[in-house]
Amino acid sequence: MTKSRSPSAPLTITVRSALDLSPEELAGWEAILADEPVYASPFFTPGYVRLVAQCVDGVMVGLIWENGALVGVFPYELEGPGKARPVGSVFCDYQAVIARRRVDWTVEGLLAGLGLEQWRFDHLLAVQTPFAPYIQRRDVSWSIDLSQGFAVYDTWLRDGKHRPVAETRRKLRMMERELGPVTFDAHVGDHDLLDGLLARKSAQWARSGWPGRFSTYWEHRLMHRLLDTQTPGFAGMLSVLRAAGRPLAMHIGMRSRAVWHYWTTVYDDGFARYSPGNVMLVEMIKAAPGLGLHEIDLGKEDFEYKRRLHTHVVPVVEGVLSTAAPSRSLVVPAEFGVS
Repeated sequence: MTKSRSPSAPLTITVRSALDLSPEELAGWEAILADEPVYASPFFTPGYVRLVAQCVDGVMVGLIWENGALVGVFPYELEGPGKARPVGSVFCDYQAVIARRRVDWTVEGLLAGLGLEQWRFDHLLAVQTPFAPYIQRRDVSWSIDLSQGFAVYDTWLRDGKHRPVAETRRKLRMMERELGPVTFDAHVGDHDLLDGLLARKSAQWARSGWPGRFSTYWEHRLMHRLLDTQTPGFAGMLSVLRAAGRPLAMHIGMRSRAVWHYWTTVYDDGFARYSPGNVMLVEMIKAAPGLGLHEIDLGKEDFEYKRRLHTHVVPVVEGVLSTAAPSRSLVVPAEFGVS
């Protein structure tokens, strides 16, 4: 059932289950994405939101209307009466009110229109200034611009005295010399390989003090349904680096029409001297332009390989949007503002 409220005229908000959106509403969402490049990440696509909705309950979409035209969407996941979180919880690496730039929305009107008291965010686009009073921490997501192709990117790295690509080429030649022929597949639809990746990553996270990832039914189902999702606007990507037919590194991620999001990687610890994870990532970077992808987003966590490979960062913020008084506590990590 649809709920309608008026947060601030002339805007109105209707709330629907993500799986109940009409073809016209989905087309309107896609039209906003096509016109607003800031929402290029696959996390902003209806494909991602509806995929999560197939695996968990309570995934909703606020539709923002102006004079009968869809001018914005806001996906969220209910976690209790009046409380919500990003769609997919810990797996959601980008969040935003997906609206046309000219739309004058407010966070207070948004909460009222959705019938919510609170929404927690941790990867919100920092350009969304209406959230400023509710920010508790600023961070960055590291990204690689490949819009001019791999050769231009490689030249840019070398001009900046960074040579990670040359280093991985040396590692790759060593693999071939010592292990046998090396192959890379940007995407394979192999569910057995995906199971192996998830089991290995789950064990790795458990050793790091974060047990339980990929052990719940919905998380496992999400990744396998992602693997089966292959559309022009949204698709899963299972990449594999092999030596003599043996998988040395694997990555499960997803793409939109233009952006490949780097998500979950594992590699065989027994072959760490060859840096198979780094070799695979460089192979992904080389392959992306040929797949029509102009950017690889490496995510928020700060690692040395991201500092060496990135071309730019995307500022993101975290905090709690609430009908209560906004928080004034602000933490700025050392990496914020790195260019």
